[in-house]
Amino acid sequence: MVLPKQSKDKRLVWVRADILSQINRIANREGKTITTFVNEVLEQSVRVYDMKLTLTEVVDLYMLTKMCREGGNLTMPRNAVRYLISKVYHSNREELMQVFHDAGAWFGKYMMARMGGENLVERLRQILYVSVWDANEVYVDKNGDVISIRCVAPQLSMEETELLASYVYGMLYSIGFKSIEREVIRGIIIFKVKGGGVGEQAYST
Repeated sequence: MVLPKQSKDKRLVWVRADILSQINRIANREGKTITTFVNEVLEQSVRVYDMKLTLTEVVDLYMLTKMCREGGNLTMPRNAVRYLISKVYHSNREELMQVFHDAGAWFGKYMMARMGGENLVERLRQILYVSVWDANEVYVDKNGDVISIRCVAPQLSMEETELLASYVYGMLYSIGFKSIEREVIRGIIIFKVKGGGVGEQAYST
């Protein structure tokens, strides 16, 4: 079979029949031609990889962020959060720490119900990244049966860091991790827990 000569601005790309069928179905649903739909998808894919991300990371982070919002997580201006904490922290520190611990425990159970227990440890890094305030970096590293977790958020005050650590501890405990070491300094939270396994990975902003 002789293929028609391609113009300079077009290329022939082979696509699996089952994928093409799904593309056709979605394009019809969206009221677009296959060509228009495929070009839009490829343009967005290029944007993703130009940001040094993968499509899998983008989709996973979107779904986790969506679940966080549906689970009651709010986005608030930093100044408002700091003001509210300053009004309560020093007079009711233990009570506020317990509130954050309980909130983390509920969120951990919620994520377990939404995601199930399969591959939970592999998702832990992503869950922490989307739920930890202003996290610049979240690392998860496995050594034997010990998982080391490090959350770095330099913008946080010491009070915010302690409350966030209580939240994270509550979340980890509720999904079955046992804490064996904990260190909290301003803007940095470090935990070592017993649990499943995942090699060291990181998200950075």
